[in-house]
Amino acid sequence: MTTSEPDLETYARQAAALIGLTLQDRHLPGVVQNLRVAARAASVVDSVPLTPTDEPAPVFVAAPR
Repeated sequence: MTTSEPDLETYARQAAALIGLTLQDRHLPGVVQNLRVAARAASVVDSVPLTPTDEPAPVFVAAPR
């Protein structure tokens, strides 16, 4: 199986359209870069092996200041 880089520009355009967000062409490079950073962070998390006994983290609730 080979892994290819996803078409983040198309994804960004389609996701924006899906939620009714106008995405200007001048903003697209920054949006795509942000998606690349998020994908790298997700791959780090995804690379940690889990066992059947691992439990999910508790729900985080921010405390008021």
